[in-house]
Amino acid sequence: MEEDDKLNKLKLATIILGIIVVVLGIVLIYLSVSTIPEQKSVITALNTEKDDLMIKMQTLRAQYDDLKTDNDTLNAQLEVEKQKVDMMIDRLKKTEATNRARIREYEKELGTLRDIMRGYIRQIDSLNTLNTNLRRDVTIARAEVRASDERYQNLVQTAGDLVQKLEKGAIVKARDIKVTAINEKGKEVTRAGNTSKLRTCVTLIENDIADPGPRSVFVRVKGPDGILMTPSENNIFRVEDGQLIYSAVREVDYQGQDIEVCVFYGSNNEKFAKGAYTVDVFSGGVLLGSGQALLK
Repeated sequence: MEEDDKLNKLKLATIILGIIVVVLGIVLIYLSVSTIPEQKSVITALNTEKDDLMIKMQTLRAQYDDLKTDNDTLNAQLEVEKQKVDMMIDRLKKTEATNRARIREYEKELGTLRDIMRGYIRQIDSLNTLNTNLRRDVTIARAEVRASDERYQNLVQTAGDLVQKLEKGAIVKARDIKVTAINEKGKEVTRAGNTSKLRTCVTLIENDIADPGPRSVFVRVKGPDGILMTPSENNIFRVEDGQLIYSAVREVDYQGQDIEVCVFYGSNNEKFAKGAYTVDVFSGGVLLGSGQALLK
């Protein structure tokens, strides 16, 4: 009898253990199946993050292509930075989206390369805006004022006043700002549905003391909702108190005489809504004026 009791207890324990194993198996299967959607969601988010980073890298590469300068040293340095961006793009393509640590490293590298590019933008802008004649005059003036302390102080004050007057007098002003809507054939229209582009024409006024040469004319187009219209938030230009985003830009060869320049905004697939469009015109870092166009 004792042996039968032991045998029965052993069978009962075996059955209970089997039931526990089956229950645990069912629980593990349920947990595995229930986490599949969450895993897919995480993978999708990681792929999206990788794609966004790739777009930012490609945008940075395009911005480097847009940097233009006649300085051979700067051009060589720019080529090196372009190669760095190309190598980073190639590495990102070969990196799995699930490798979050490596993706974070690429994001930091991208930030560093952006800062480097901003430095090059400042250098190129300084080279393009440098006035050689004014620098030579200042050098001559400094050599002369060293003759005496009194003359030095007087000439420094005089030179400062003169520079301020020249800067104010050298600003190119404008007139006859006109904003019109045109269709694909370049004909003026008034209806929003027929509009392909907005054309802003302005006349830069004669100024004998203004620096001649290439001059960029920027336009900022605001739609009926008051929001700035631009193909890219990276379209940045400098003004007196900082930077602004522009909608379109046109370069003109200004030689101190009246000259009309027209800047076009829009593309063949651009859709314009009904309402009033306001256009601000800038050149030389200052606001030249504004115009409006009403689309029916």
